[in-house]
Amino acid sequence: MERKPLGHLLKEKGFITENYIQFALLEQKATGEKLGEVLVRVGLVTDLEIAMVLAEQSGYPFLDLSQINPSRVALSKIPLSFARKYEVLPIRIKEDRSLEVAISDPNNPQLLEAISRISGMKVSIVISSPTQIRKALEKFYYFLENPIEEQLKSLVEKLKINPQADFNAEELLEKLLIWAISRHATDLHLTPTLLTLQIHLRIDGVLEPVIVFPKAVYGRLINVIKVKSGMDIAESRLPQDGRMSFTFLGEAFDLRVSTVRTPFGENVVLRFLPVGAYVQHLSYLGFSNSQIELLQEIISSPYGMFLVTGPTGSGKTTTLFACLRSLNLLEKNVVTAEDPIEYSLPLVRQTQVNEEIGYNFGRAIRHFLRQDPDVIMVGEVRDEETAQMGVRASLTGHLFLSTLHTNDALSAVFRLKDLGIPPDMLSSSLLGILAQRLVRKICPYCKKEYKPNPKLLLYYQLPLDHPYYKGEGCEYCRNKGYIGRTVVAEIFFMDEDFKKLVAKDSSLSEILELAKAKKIEFLRDHAKQKVLEGVTTVEEIKRIVG
Repeated sequence: MERKPLGHLLKEKGFITENYIQFALLEQKATGEKLGEVLVRVGLVTDLEIAMVLAEQSGYPFLDLSQINPSRVALSKIPLSFARKYEVLPIRIKEDRSLEVAISDPNNPQLLEAISRISGMKVSIVISSPTQIRKALEKFYYFLENPIEEQLKSLVEKLKINPQADFNAEELLEKLLIWAISRHATDLHLTPTLLTLQIHLRIDGVLEPVIVFPKAVYGRLINVIKVKSGMDIAESRLPQDGRMSFTFLGEAFDLRVSTVRTPFGENVVLRFLPVGAYVQHLSYLGFSNSQIELLQEIISSPYGMFLVTGPTGSGKTTTLFACLRSLNLLEKNVVTAEDPIEYSLPLVRQTQVNEEIGYNFGRAIRHFLRQDPDVIMVGEVRDEETAQMGVRASLTGHLFLSTLHTNDALSAVFRLKDLGIPPDMLSSSLLGILAQRLVRKICPYCKKEYKPNPKLLLYYQLPLDHPYYKGEGCEYCRNKGYIGRTVVAEIFFMDEDFKKLVAKDSSLSEILELAKAKKIEFLRDHAKQKVLEGVTTVEEIKRIVG
């Protein structure tokens, strides 16, 4: 059977449009690159999406490596030199004793023979993106040669025997940061107690204690962090905020650092923000087809305000950029003000705010209005100036996108009123509001059917006789039963009925009543659907959604 061209397949999946293909072909004539390379370079698709299409075309399964930790035994089966040369990542030894490996080119039968020969094993193939494979190779072979966890435990033993023993505080910080990256952590917590320094990592939204050091490491380690993040090391009474950067195997991270005084010393939290990450498609984030259609209807409006709400770490910025990507970026001037720039979208004019020189979100919007914009996106509406400038932009013919910290979608209406936006202006400018959370996904490697607590099922009005699943715990999910996260969301499209209630300064209960009458899908409804589909567990939605 004749293979369809890559561009055609990407178009069929909804990742790109015909005008994007034509634009990429123009670029291709100037550079001589492959079409896929052009599409990735200019940010029209990600190589992850190309890998998905190639997997479907070849009949091999696709695997996202972003949350996968390969088995050390599997890694030892293939030398790094071979793995680098052919972009092959060993992942695990399967139950049938075959070696599962990730490759990016499924059209190379000689490669499969070579992998089998060098590993001495039968080979099982999955398709992944070349970028993910290259990053994973460097990272996990590094950990194979440098067992960070064992080195940290060795330091604990050394200091337990002799609290005065010498150690390199900068090297310790580096190892902690690398260890956090290896665990896919979003935050690193350092908590002093009377006798110890506790280290916690936030992984998939859950805080996990991972190691405890004798208190002897505390002073020097905290000072190194404060110096590197631009804090005052002489000040330990007042909370401080700082920033530092860290690069590991060519991958850059921006770290936000926060300290607060406790009875036993300063508690420190470091948040990891990857720099220049790819922007994924809305469907990849976990939105349903109906939600994607509604989002695309909202953001296809020529003007108005669209807000994404949720707590810190709920994926708001990721969703906003996925929304931007679904616009026709070739025909629109899109400008952003971010803090920091987390995602790379080459067809968008991205800027980073700098409070020290007075370039904040509100001022950015004021200047953007002179840049002939079609779409303005700012990282967060956090004060009256930003809220008022955002409304002004949306009322003067621009599409304005941003985030807001509220628990649900409708609370955003009342938060904007608190920030000084009159109800009539709010009803005229607001297009829609999306509230979201991230729930953990069941580990595919140890997923088994089980019977949840019947009280929980009744609480969510879920059927008792439906098949439900959970992860039993294995080496690939670190015995947690979950790998990665997916979005659960509620979306309010502000139609004329909602706008009338907002303009009348109606109460939350009145607006909720209308939402129920219109059968709006709330956070809990979407979460329940994820349980029924076997994506997550009822225990997980209880933890996140309540």
